[in-house]
Formats: sequence, structure tokens, C-alpha cells
Amino acid sequence: MKKVGIVSCDKWKNKIKEDLLLQKELIKHGIDAEIISWQNSKINYNEYNCLILRSVWGYQDCYEKFKEWLLFVKAINLTLFNDVNIIMDNIRKDVQFEILRKYSISYIPTTIIKESIDWNKLDFYGKKFVVKPIISGSGNNTYKFDLNEEIDEIIRKKYEIILQQSDNGLMIQPFVSGINNGEYSCIFIDGINTHNILRFPGVLGEKKRAEYLTTVPKSVLNLATQVSNIPEFSGYLYARIDIVLENNRPYIMEVELTEPDLLIKYISDEEIQGQVLNKLVKKVERRI
Repeated sequence: MKKVGIVSCDKWKNKIKEDLLLQKELIKHGIDAEIISWQNSKINYNEYNCLILRSVWGYQDCYEKFKEWLLFVKAINLTLFNDVNIIMDNIRKDVQFEILRKYSISYIPTTIIKESIDWNKLDFYGKKFVVKPIISGSGNNTYKFDLNEEIDEIIRKKYEIILQQSDNGLMIQPFVSGINNGEYSCIFIDGINTHNILRFPGVLGEKKRAEYLTTVPKSVLNLATQVSNIPEFSGYLYARIDIVLENNRPYIMEVELTEPDLLIKYISDEEIQGQVLNKLVKKVERRI
């Protein structure tokens, strides 16, 4: 019997609905599936035919150890979804945006800072702007600023620490008001757009429950499809492409190829939800 490891972390192991749904579907297809923590050093990886990276949220707080784990998985030639090389490029948003720029993909204008930030020259980015780490997750250390307001000293110190971290840095982006109307998350499984969700991240606007969409603007889906076909992303099992509309023009917020929540829980129709899970597992079956 084939065995698959659904990779979580100590904090979220066996607690995430999407992980449990995936495990159930894999078992339904005759595949032994176990939810494991990448932080557990006692795991015998020889038992697994492949690993699926899922709820490893928070890895940015121990990035060096997570990077070591990824390189270990690559070194022992154990198949990981998504591929280690794709993940390594995706974790670092500066590399991710370089890839998008290479193919003339429209994304939120971004200034990358690697050494130091001049807090006295932030008007260059507009009256309202957003600062976030290059390596981040779940909106951690992402803040919206207004030049009319004083920037908290605690936040400044956080960013100074981030600028000293390996592979890390800061991104500064103009605040896009279109985010108040929601962020489109287009989910692809092995090149196929399986479902789309409208999200309202509380970090940048009013927090609302995400909505499952039966249709999305054509411009949004066209941009998402264009991104899904980028050669550097070739071979992905899953991808979530987050897009915002500004003045009716779509811009990439982020391309999530590492450990994105695939937002299956927001599909209220159990039949459609089952179809998505079935498609995901069939693609895993085909690859192992």
C-alpha cells in the first residue's frame, strides 16, 4: 500500500480541517495517509512514497530550520509536493516577483529593501502604504501605514530585526484600495482551476467571511491562468493565486505555491467540495 505524509507542524498537527479532509480522501482511495509534523525528528521518512506540504504555518519564525528540513527532503530524494525548488523560490517573495516580472505579469508595485529602511523617506511610496517581510505568512508583521500617523517604535524594531535575518528583507507596496472589495483567490490543481474564493484579509481591510464564487471576472481568471502556466512553476500539484482589482485592472498580490490554504472549507456544496478533494487525490495517485 502506498503511504503519504501530510506535512503539518507541532502547533497545527491534526487540528486543520483541510488536512483531515485530505487524509480521509486519500484513505478512501486506498492510500495510507498520516498527518506528520516536519518538526518531529523521529520520523522515518523511508516509510513514505511522498509528502504533501500543508499546514506548516509559522515556519517563517524558524526559517533556517525549515530550510534545512526542505534541503534534507531533497537530499534523500523523497518526493515533496510542491517540489522543493518551487517552494524555495516561492518562499522568498523577492524571487517570486522576479519571476513574475520576467513574464510581464502585473503585480502590486513593490520595492525590495535588504539592508536598512529610511523612515524619513517613506512618502516616496505614497501617503498610504504597506510593509511586509520578504519571508512571511498569515499576515505576520504586515502593517498598513498612513504618513499622517506616527510609526510605532516597536514595529520599527521588528523590521530592523527582520532586515538582519538570512534571505529576508522588507517589501514596501502602495496601499491598494481595491482590497476593500476583496481579494480573489484562484486555486489550481495540476494546471486546472478547480475553484475560486473571494477573501477579505483582516490585515489590510475589514475582516469578513470568505465567499465561494461560481464566477469570477474574466480578467482575473485570465491573469491567474497566465501565472499558472509560468515555466518556473511547472509541475506544481497545487497553487493559489491571489489577485486584487484596482481600477478594474487585475494585479497579483501573491502566488502561493508553498503551503497555501486551498480554502476548500468555504465550498458549502459538499458535492463540489468532494469533487475538488477527489481531483487533488487523483493527481497525487498519478504521481506516485
